Amino acid sequence: MTTGVTDFIKIGEVRQEIDSTYPNPGEDVTGELAVSNNGYSHRLVGHAFEFLCRALLYRRCDEILRPWSRFGEYRRQTDGEVPWIGVERYDGMKWEDHPNISSQEEWEALQDERPVWERERSAVQWTEDEELTRVVNQYIETGMNTDGVVRAALVNAGWKPDETVQSWIDRAAFADDILDEMSELFELVREASWTCGETVIEKPQFGNHRYVLPGEGDFIVDDLLVDIKTTERRAFTNAFWRQLLLYYVLTDVQRVLYNERDGDEDHSSSVEYPEINRVGVYFARYGELQTVEIDSVIDDRERYEEFRAWIVDRGIEENRHAQKNYERVRGTLTEPYDYKRQQTFSDF
Repeated sequence: MTTGVTDFIKIGEVRQEIDSTYPNPGEDVTGELAVSNNGYSHRLVGHAFEFLCRALLYRRCDEILRPWSRFGEYRRQTDGEVPWIGVERYDGMKWEDHPNISSQEEWEALQDERPVWERERSAVQWTEDEELTRVVNQYIETGMNTDGVVRAALVNAGWKPDETVQSWIDRAAFADDILDEMSELFELVREASWTCGETVIEKPQFGNHRYVLPGEGDFIVDDLLVDIKTTERRAFTNAFWRQLLLYYVLTDVQRVLYNERDGDEDHSSSVEYPEINRVGVYFARYGELQTVEIDSVIDDRERYEEFRAWIVDRGIEENRHAQKNYERVRGTLTEPYDYKRQQTFSDF
């Protein structure tokens, strides 16, 4: 399996390198809890809130870049066009229509028998909810019907949970408390100044093996890389900082390698990422964005480039089974710095 950012920063050696080179400078939330957790699935609330942030940023930002999309970028200042957001709703289980399968267990057994590349990750079927899709896209255009957008976000998130949430089948009737909770979160983020940018990059991806480590952030708004958290915890944890720092490094790697693209690049190379000057966590339940100015942390370029070289080299080592030629990456990002700890084994 591929090691991505989330698993990479759990490796003891990596944690030690990050913590010793760039200790966590983040500050905890200072305000009071504004929106309590009513006990619903963290994944459900998180997915729904990211959907709400997406709709809000589509409405407010002049330029929307989607590096994961084959359609690339949409410039609103030219003709007002923005990407269409679809809302999906639960539509049963795939195995219910299968002539020889009558349960989730039998479905999973069938997937295990298939080649890896033919396995279906989820047994959930979904279909577009045309009415809620229309509500969301009207909100992006007019700013009206925020209650409808909240309901759409919850319905959409309810279809894409992990196995513990896939037992939800009543998507039509949400309890008032979860609707109120999401409405309050949406109201808070609409007051946040960071959502009023010129350019937003939605779900910035850092490539698969081509750019060393797979990873996907939440949003880049102008020069800010922001990660969304819906936890009640107010701490800017070491884990949060390690993740943000790795995202910053991989964004920097993408910029360095952007002009060296070739025919087998993935979609992440279709957009050159901006220079990131700030990274931060938006604590949704407090309505607070806690940021770190990159210049206040990285004040020695030579030291940073050696750290970046270590991350690149260690990432290649972790994913060396990918059978990729990293010669160009090494030539650009490790060898010029005479990196003494560089691995010497073949990438193949």
